[in-house]
Amino acid sequence: MLKSIWNGCRRHFCNGEKPKGGLSMKKKKLFGITLALALYTMSATAFAQVQFSSNESSFETFEEACVNGPAAMAEELGGAYISDPCLEEYPAETTYIYRSSARWSATSAGYRKNTILQVYTDEKFESKEAAQGYLESLGLIDIIEEAKGSIILVNPIGESFSKADARAYYLMQAASCNLGGKTTIGEESFTCAEGAYYGGTTYRYVIGIGDGATFINNYIAPTFDDITRVAGMILIDGKMDRIHDVAGVVPVYMVNPSETALKKYQEANDTNRQGYIKDVDVYFNQDMELQKVLVKNTETVDLASEINYGYYNLLIKNMRVPVVLAGLHSYSHDYTDRNWDSAPYSLGKRNAFFNYETEDGLIIEEFVGQDTFQDYTIKEGTIGLFGRPAEVGAYIDTWYEVVPEEVKNGTAPEHTVPMWLALHGGGDDPLQFLDEMGLMTLAGEERFAMIAPIHGAMFTVGFDVLPAVVEYFLDKYPSLDPSRVYVTGYSMGGGATLHAINGNAKYFAAACPNAAAIFNTEDEVVNTDDLDLPILFTTATYDFCGYGGISGHAAVPNPEDPYDPEHINTSYQNRINDYLTLNGIDTVEYDFVNYPMSGFRGDEYTETLLNNEYMSRTWYKYNENDVPMVGLNITDYLPHGLYQEFGRICWDYAKHFSRDLETGEVIYNPYVK
Repeated sequence: MLKSIWNGCRRHFCNGEKPKGGLSMKKKKLFGITLALALYTMSATAFAQVQFSSNESSFETFEEACVNGPAAMAEELGGAYISDPCLEEYPAETTYIYRSSARWSATSAGYRKNTILQVYTDEKFESKEAAQGYLESLGLIDIIEEAKGSIILVNPIGESFSKADARAYYLMQAASCNLGGKTTIGEESFTCAEGAYYGGTTYRYVIGIGDGATFINNYIAPTFDDITRVAGMILIDGKMDRIHDVAGVVPVYMVNPSETALKKYQEANDTNRQGYIKDVDVYFNQDMELQKVLVKNTETVDLASEINYGYYNLLIKNMRVPVVLAGLHSYSHDYTDRNWDSAPYSLGKRNAFFNYETEDGLIIEEFVGQDTFQDYTIKEGTIGLFGRPAEVGAYIDTWYEVVPEEVKNGTAPEHTVPMWLALHGGGDDPLQFLDEMGLMTLAGEERFAMIAPIHGAMFTVGFDVLPAVVEYFLDKYPSLDPSRVYVTGYSMGGGATLHAINGNAKYFAAACPNAAAIFNTEDEVVNTDDLDLPILFTTATYDFCGYGGISGHAAVPNPEDPYDPEHINTSYQNRINDYLTLNGIDTVEYDFVNYPMSGFRGDEYTETLLNNEYMSRTWYKYNENDVPMVGLNITDYLPHGLYQEFGRICWDYAKHFSRDLETGEVIYNPYVK
């Protein structure tokens, strides 16, 4: 029978013992536990959005983390926290948690970006100090301190890994992916602490060593729900039973794999080409560049060297964006109510940045507490998002600039580099938004610049300040091309995109509102000074903002069936007609019988399979010159959430447009690559 950590937690409560370990390696602290569970309550406080926490690094046993996590999160974020009840059956004395200093903060959805390295090894540790020394010897502590996030170090329950460890893997996955998840005890609601304390979703990586690699091959890789949440793996000296198959695509670096294991990962990734880089063989899919298997065979394995190679040459090139319908493909019915307990997470290309710079030369700068836009403060009586009073006196004081190095150092010629005003959704972090929309990767490939303000408080007064943000950015960098300024956003940011162009369309060559939360009134006019404006609306079949809402200009879901009706909602219908009128194109009389989903035929229609997983459909309406001025894009099966292919959809539309700065005329070039 497995020993549970919860008896230990009760013992701390009843006897008033100090939990071993603590919040930092420098200081230990006693935390009380009530209701025989590891929970903690602090008075709720309205915390400003910040990028990183102020935590010191820490190394704890799993049991200590269950006690310390709720207290730490309550102190940092306010409110009531508890260790996730799904961990009640997690096996004791098997797991250690290392948390880097300055993790991504849970004051926004940016904490999805915390890197998680799950390490499975059959090496036994006589003490916590020995376990920490093991991680140091592998170079993993240096890696995670650079990346920001956590390491979860796991030993087998028994002498070797078995099916019981696979159950433990699922429990850890359920808890560490449960970002912002709630649970109720009696009549009191608690937030589960693990997601904020040491969890994450987008950068989840697995390292298996020896029997740990064999365990991953035989138990985790064959399980669709598990393997399709992993963005990449390093497997050293692992074997695999022939009866098993790898259940989904996963990039992997394999050192001394068995013949069977190598073959199974090649099949899963559908590798059809091969090459090599020095002593590493590379097997890859020619059409899907992330589907690859790197292999090294060596008589002498230097663990730290191989982990370093696999991390920097494979893992950080990939991410998993958790945009999938809740509960889909979860293999257990126990905890399907957990946030993000579904599969597959979408495998995407990552443009990692360290010390605010990417490998391909994007420079990222954070500006906090600035008074540049102080003239655009919210006045008394202003109505904000969802009809609530806006925060009087608030203004945009924090933003991020993502600029190619040739713009930053002045070597790019004047007026040659396009730019995006990028507007995050409610609760999102601007950098996380750029990353999970695929814009960070595209900026490196296509060499455009981006400015991404924290703008939530300004949602309904963006007409004035957002064009001012563009003007500021253009004035700051002479290399930016004022004729190729584009604006995009998701959800709240999609609505803000409309506010920006309605405020002053002359700044923008094209707009792409994604899943736009449209809360404008019916009598609000589109104020664009008689300028044409190319615009592409995107949504998805499980996106309540653009699809299935039932009321007026605002997307209000049907509480009995939020996906009813099965077509774009009236908020999108009305806005499409608004911009058809603006661009001198006849409006649409919607007919969802003959034209399901869109309600109109369009002058052009295309279908594209995105990332080899979701069908995307686009309808365009032409003006009198056969220019696709208004578009609608609908992607199958995605819920309301960021998806890395949306950035590409927006760029592939907007890049064809520019604006003549003297006449204001829109110029369309269909030949832009």
